Parts: sequence; C-alpha cells; structure tokens
Amino acid sequence: MDFLTITLAAAVALVALALLAWWAVRRQRSRASSGRDDRYAPERILTSEQAHMLDYLQDTFPGQVVLPNMQLKHILTVRRAANRQRAAERLKEYRVDFVVCGADGRPSFAFDIEQYHLSDAEAKANKVVMKNRILKTAGVRFVFLKNGIHRMPSPADFRAQLNLAELPKPKSKEELRESALQQLESQFSGFDSQHSSHNNGYRDSEVLGMSGLMDLDDFGQRRRGVSSGRGRTNGHSHFDNSRAHRDSRFDGSSMDVRGG
Repeated sequence: MDFLTITLAAAVALVALALLAWWAVRRQRSRASSGRDDRYAPERILTSEQAHMLDYLQDTFPGQVVLPNMQLKHILTVRRAANRQRAAERLKEYRVDFVVCGADGRPSFAFDIEQYHLSDAEAKANKVVMKNRILKTAGVRFVFLKNGIHRMPSPADFRAQLNLAELPKPKSKEELRESALQQLESQFSGFDSQHSSHNNGYRDSEVLGMSGLMDLDDFGQRRRGVSSGRGRTNGHSHFDNSRAHRDSRFDGSSMDVRGG
C-alpha cells in the first residue's frame, strides 16, 4: 500500500469521525431542547391565609370568578393618558391579592389582605394610594380585607355592603366605537367628574377598608355622624348584623353583587 492510499484512508477516517462527533452533539442538543429529560417541582401559589380567604370570597360571590394574585396589567388597560407607555408600565408595578369579575368578565372588585408594615411604611402606603387611584379610574372598587376570616362579617352581610360600594364602569371599546372623538372625550370627562372625590364621599387617596365599607348607607355614602374610626373595638372591625339587614337593599338570599 503506497503513501497516497494511506493518506486518503486517514483523511476519510478523520472525516467520518468528525461527522460522527457532529451527529452526537446534534442529537444531544436535540434531546436537551425537547425537554424530555427536564423535571419540575410545584411552587406555592397561595398561602394558607389566602386559600381560606379565597374560599370566603367564593362564598361571598357565588357563581362569579374570583382570581388570586393578579397583576394590574392583566386586568386593566390604559384608557387615556398623557404618556400611554408610562401608564402601561405603571400597571406592571402593582398587583392585588384577589379580583372578582362580573358577569361580563370585567373586574368589579379588587382586594388586598390587611398587613402591618414595620419598615418603609410610608412608601408602602403611597403605593396603596396609587393602586387605589388606578383601580378607581377603571371603575374597580379596592377594599382591604381583615387578615383572617374570623374577623370578617358573614358572606351575605359582606356582599350586601359591597353592593352599596360598587363603582360604575367606563364604557367598553365596543360601546365607544360608534361615537365620534369629541363624544368620547366628553363621556370620559363626564365619568371622571361625576365620580370624583367630592361626589362619592371618599377622597381619591382614601382606600376603602372594612370599617368604612360597613358604614356605607343605601346610597353608597358614609352615614352622617360616623367617623372613620367608628366600628372599631380594640383594633377589630365591629359589624351589627341586624343593622346590616335593616339598612341593606338586599335580603340575605340575594345573589346579586352588582348593585341595583
């Protein structure tokens, strides 16, 4: 066997080895990208406190959708803003513990479980104010829940008071398509002024807590002579069931949570 034949045979062998190595690497990458060898572990979606509160809210809103741990960007869209991109980015900064959707699939109520912050209390309070303002412009009532269902009223009583506090919704895109641009701006302006702080009994910066909620009258206004601290006893909310049934427009069997 001459030198040329040996050289060609060696070259063929090297090419074959290179092709074999390339095929092996490609097969390994293919297996890795297919995910067949990947393994996963479950993450905690809800704390035990949130799980109990979710059951409570489902009893409060039977037949309606209650969603936990929702970012505002998933439940709201920018209606109008001086800087739409910044307004959309702002929605990514906030989330709520629970959202309740109405029959049309749009959110009606948003809830956070009450927490007491020992650090950065002022900054966190400012975030709550901003979150409340954002939700309010969308017609979504933001309410703080007590940190334990044993501190909450019965689902029927709670539902009756929430009916009094529900906010009107801005018109949907489908409803607005038939209107001209000037009519749109007029409707938006009318909505904002009609439901501004001096009309609804609450400042834009005021978050509706359980005490304030339970003091609403049949017109959604705070009862005369009732201060923001009324109804608290030793740091706990106090709710008179007999008074609720007497004042509410809804009896205990009512399933309507959207108001009259």
